[in-house]
Amino acid sequence: MQNGCFDRLLPTPVRRLAILLGHLCANVAVAAGLTVPILLVGFALGVRFETGPLGVIVFVAFAAVWSLAFSGFGYAIALKTGNPGAVNSTFLLFFPFLFLTTSYVPRSQLTGWLHTVAAWNPVTYLLEGMRSLVSSGWGAARLGEALLAVVAVGALSMTLCFSALRARLRRG
Repeated sequence: MQNGCFDRLLPTPVRRLAILLGHLCANVAVAAGLTVPILLVGFALGVRFETGPLGVIVFVAFAAVWSLAFSGFGYAIALKTGNPGAVNSTFLLFFPFLFLTTSYVPRSQLTGWLHTVAAWNPVTYLLEGMRSLVSSGWGAARLGEALLAVVAVGALSMTLCFSALRARLRRG
């Protein structure tokens, strides 16, 4: 966006949606690829999946689809503003939500407002679903909640992303 690459692609015969989908697919591939070395370190340190090799594949798939769901927000802001600084500053908006989850403390140990915020934070359900693949096996409830969280965040972010794409195409 910053150097005009997106705008230079607009006059080409490539469908506008394909330009955006190509970037989104690249994000999914990168997320899946970066999950593998993290898992390898975990295996080297003694982590074992209760769900076996299929659980590892599902774990990587959850990481990949979460990256797709979450990256829609960044693309929406990039398409709306055309400013990389605005996209980078979203880190400040979303980063605190990582600490308002069960990433460091089980939900049963959270109290008061922190328990309430964690219960509404979709990242909580994603983490609990992915954690269940490692520690407790194929828990349909946990995995279903994680999938629902990914779908809900993805629906919101992709709606914003594709709306921003339509608005940008109308502008110029």
